[in-house]
Amino acid sequence: MPAIGLSTYRWNNNIKSMLLLAAFPFLLLLLLAILAYGFAWVLADPRGLIDPRSFAAYGLAPAGGYGPADFAAAAIRAWWPYVVGGAAVWVGIGYLFNDSMIHAATGAQPLGRAEAPRLYAILEPLCISRGLAVPKLYIMDTDAMNAFASGIDTRSYSITVTRGLLERLDDRELEAVLAHELTHIINRDVRLMIVTVVFVGMISFLAQMLWQTMRFGGIGYGRDSRERNRVVLFEFAAAIVAAVGYVLALVLRFAISRKREYLADAGSLELTKNPEALISALRKISVNPEVAHVPSEVRQMFIENPPHTDFVELFATHPPIEARIRVLEQLGGVHPDAAAQPPAPPHGPWNQPGHGPSAGPWGPHDADRPPDDRGPWGPHTR
Repeated sequence: MPAIGLSTYRWNNNIKSMLLLAAFPFLLLLLLAILAYGFAWVLADPRGLIDPRSFAAYGLAPAGGYGPADFAAAAIRAWWPYVVGGAAVWVGIGYLFNDSMIHAATGAQPLGRAEAPRLYAILEPLCISRGLAVPKLYIMDTDAMNAFASGIDTRSYSITVTRGLLERLDDRELEAVLAHELTHIINRDVRLMIVTVVFVGMISFLAQMLWQTMRFGGIGYGRDSRERNRVVLFEFAAAIVAAVGYVLALVLRFAISRKREYLADAGSLELTKNPEALISALRKISVNPEVAHVPSEVRQMFIENPPHTDFVELFATHPPIEARIRVLEQLGGVHPDAAAQPPAPPHGPWNQPGHGPSAGPWGPHDADRPPDDRGPWGPHTR
């Protein structure tokens, strides 16, 4: 893993968040243009022209021609204030209610101090060590083992864990996971993630709303083949819009570096000084990380989000668990399986029958030392 300055990394996350917010209305306008072009294609006559009355019916003023491209351009000129205004409203809603939206999508419930004293006892010292306010805690009622952090500022920062995680991880492993999620907050990863979740959600919502409005607002299956063909073409255009939304989601995944998980792992080590605990926690989590009811946009915020196929792995939001464990081992951790093995006995003539812990006057404390080092006649008195 190449080295990267944390200050530079956090600065890049902030820049990406601002760029995505700035690009938001432009991508909505692009989506509107695709929808309007597809709709106009359905309305066009065999010459590829649209009746001027169709422009007027939608409050559009043609300029330069009456083809589908002219219809799309007219739609952008007429409706761009509404698109930009809608984007601003949606961003405002995302800023004010991002925590409610995320936890509604996951079904997570608030977790108070009285309900989880163990969790607060572990998290509070970690926050104090970094001078941070304690994030709100939530729990998802599932046997799966996973966790994620969310929020865009101190008001909305939170950490969510699953019931399975609380039940199966010991205190040291749980501390390592909480430190990992706290590092995501410190590094501003959560802010970028929230922006992308709100971003993709708005695109999907708008595409579906416009599709349903135009499809059921005047286009239906007619009796003649020409009209049926137009409906098929319109549905094809709608499928293209859905594909654009899917591609956008993939592009946004590339905007979110997978290095964030390596850096959060490193941050956990810095906070806990216990790489073995995080290795052990990741091993346990990898056995059952799937929370099926959570949308894919939110699952990319989890500590583990495994791909389901080799092809999807190309666009995976997380590096493989094994790769993360190898990095942790390089940073000083020991694989739990290796740590469980007893150390190899020392070699030499003193490791033979008759030279065990109870052999000789020097007793068990001197059993592992060579014969020359035993008793008062050792090397210092020779």
